[in-house]
Amino acid sequence: MATKKEISEMVLFKLSGGWPDVNFQTDERDIWDALDHKVNEMFKLHHFDTTLPSGETIPENTMIATYENNTVTSLGNGKSSVTLPITPISLPKSMGIYLVYDPANPDNPFIPLQRGQISLLKVDGLLNDLMGQIGYEPKNQTITFTKDLTLFGVTNVTMELCVFDISNYSITQDLPIPADYIGRLVDELVSEFAPVSAETGMVNNFSNAGQTIPNNATKGR
Repeated sequence: MATKKEISEMVLFKLSGGWPDVNFQTDERDIWDALDHKVNEMFKLHHFDTTLPSGETIPENTMIATYENNTVTSLGNGKSSVTLPITPISLPKSMGIYLVYDPANPDNPFIPLQRGQISLLKVDGLLNDLMGQIGYEPKNQTITFTKDLTLFGVTNVTMELCVFDISNYSITQDLPIPADYIGRLVDELVSEFAPVSAETGMVNNFSNAGQTIPNNATKGR
């Protein structure tokens, strides 16, 4: 296991060729932000190049985060909705929203539907009520349930999302990242920040000193 602090120190050590000084051009806080995007990118790539080709569609447990106490809001039309606590990874068939369930009944998750399927089910007299079960349809940052959960005494739900939110972890807390990802993450972060060059310290009195004179500006002279 590695922490944000450990990863940023490894990256800075490689970038500076040793321990960086106080005025080093790359700050560890920039690396922490980039780390968040890199991990989610690697999780998504792993799902496409390893999980799906193997014939499996269920995401691995390492890329699933649990968010509890998400408040359910009644829409007043027999339906209810809840706002996603964070934007999940974009996966086929909205698999980024892996599970949504009542915390009192975790073994009976709500049925996921694709955007627009609720209206399509209305024309089917047998399936339009989902056999008495409750489904949900995602739309942007919210999901809408086919029934008003508040009428059943459900005021909040638990969500399991395919995402890595680094803001939930302190700089000294172990990150739930597979051990084989650490070296690859460090190398990619080093290559991302390597083009950042240090300031020369030269003072320039003209804001356009780096501009070149257009060719047509010298014609006729």
